[in-house]
Amino acid sequence: MTDEPHRVASHLGVDAETYDVEIRKFVAHYDDMIGVVLGVLDEALPEASLVLDLGAGTGALGQAVLDAIPRARVQLLDIDPAMLAVAGARVGKHGTRAELRCASFFDPLPRCQAVVASLSLHHVHAPDDKRALYAAIRTALAPGGVLVIADVTVHAEGPERARTFRQWIAEMGRAGIAEPDAHALFAKWAEGPTGDRYFSLAAELALLGDAGFAHPECFWKRGPSTVYGAFA
Repeated sequence: MTDEPHRVASHLGVDAETYDVEIRKFVAHYDDMIGVVLGVLDEALPEASLVLDLGAGTGALGQAVLDAIPRARVQLLDIDPAMLAVAGARVGKHGTRAELRCASFFDPLPRCQAVVASLSLHHVHAPDDKRALYAAIRTALAPGGVLVIADVTVHAEGPERARTFRQWIAEMGRAGIAEPDAHALFAKWAEGPTGDRYFSLAAELALLGDAGFAHPECFWKRGPSTVYGAFA
């Protein structure tokens, strides 16, 4: 486990203001992925629900939840103050329905009806740490609450891994990123103690099960982009 802050701007090579534009070039089917998260939440959330957004970044997902689901309040949690400042500006119109919190994933989590995370939990490298985080989320969720994660899942080796990266590179190519540049980005993103580490979908679901979720689920997957989670 590491407490070193993860800085989105330096990690992706973009500043906070352009992150939301660039992420759609970097991550295949990003808007579809976020749409699935919103759909799962809208089906699951009762009235006056608190949604915890782990690794909120620039607040794109938090804003989408606030815009789409008026009965939800959102606590946007991130360890990067620069990202939270951008998030605060974009969710400010929602007033007290939005709350900013500068904290680590591993700080105590509030009681809530849902936890969401978009492209943030791949910075938790060790399986034991990720299992512990999932267990903490399970404890924080009210009965019937839901965890919904939008992230990359890919096998550690084998033809399945190669196929997934071919799909990813092809999508980046359609966004104007040449294949050599895509490989350079993958290498950059993996650098450092909080660089990207992707697990397979099977491994993520197993970790959720080990953490106490009875029925881990894949809600959607297309190439590397995946929405998965579980109900409490």
